[in-house]
Amino acid sequence: MNRVNEVRTLHPLAWWFWGISLAIATSRTANVWLLAIIITATIVVTFARRSNDPWAAALTIGIKIACVALFIRMVIAIIFGVPGDGRVLFTLPRIRLPEWLAGILLGGDVTSERLNFVLMESLTIFALVITLAGASSLANPKQTLRSLPGILHEAGVALIISTTLIPHFAMSLKRISQARKLRGDEKRFSFKRSVIPLFEESLERALIMAESMEARGYGHKPDAVAGGRKKAPTILILIGTGTLLFSLLQMLIGSRYAITLAFSIFFLACGLTLGNQMNTRSKYRPIPWRKEELLVMVASIGAITLAIIANFAFNPLIAGALLLTCMAPLCVTSGKARS
Repeated sequence: MNRVNEVRTLHPLAWWFWGISLAIATSRTANVWLLAIIITATIVVTFARRSNDPWAAALTIGIKIACVALFIRMVIAIIFGVPGDGRVLFTLPRIRLPEWLAGILLGGDVTSERLNFVLMESLTIFALVITLAGASSLANPKQTLRSLPGILHEAGVALIISTTLIPHFAMSLKRISQARKLRGDEKRFSFKRSVIPLFEESLERALIMAESMEARGYGHKPDAVAGGRKKAPTILILIGTGTLLFSLLQMLIGSRYAITLAFSIFFLACGLTLGNQMNTRSKYRPIPWRKEELLVMVASIGAITLAIIANFAFNPLIAGALLLTCMAPLCVTSGKARS
């Protein structure tokens, strides 16, 4: 029997590794052309490989949010200024502010140097949003949940449920709007006829989900492991998380953070490994990790390396190599095939 099957693309964690790697590469570069390459590659790969599921619209939503943030940031940069020298493009009427806001100008001269700095900063934020939204569009959240270590399963369940609320709300509003149109109700918005059915459907969905999760054993914790050994993974993960936050604080203030970061990774790895060994939850039909995922991981690390190198010596060859590494998932995956 011939049917249309969607070819398996990549492991969901590989998609997230790719998106996070591009986000890291974005944060390590200060070249507008490299940012444009990363943004373009992310959009092309995502639109070429995303499915028709509700979470696939995350990139579209991310683009809208990033555009609004970019516009607001540029407007704020034009209206509010800071004292400084530069080539003046135009001048706005200046408004005197209170003394406790000394150093901030409302209006005044708008220089090209400040606009260039703010535009570069805004493009970096734009690229960060696009890369993470692209990974969210491509990675199946249900498969991501299945791929998490056993000790993170419950946290993953809570995260997946919370991140799927907005798509479910959007689908519910669409169904309610279509039902109102079929009944001849042409009003644009009505609290009684729109919000109340939304709450009712959300409550019904929550009750069905609770019953289904209870029937499948969610929330059940076996007592096979007792004593202090049962709490060891949690303690190690808490220590690793604390040291990771401390290393991030050291990085922000410009201090040396390599040793603290290494300790945090060590404690997190030990906690996850020990907790996963103590976990009794089995996996049904685990998703295999193939050579395509390894190639994408290598290409993602290569993208980070090229972005760092380009800060010291930028040339078209590095830009082309960065484009190829960012679009590596497009070369090792396929869309739909007929079998």
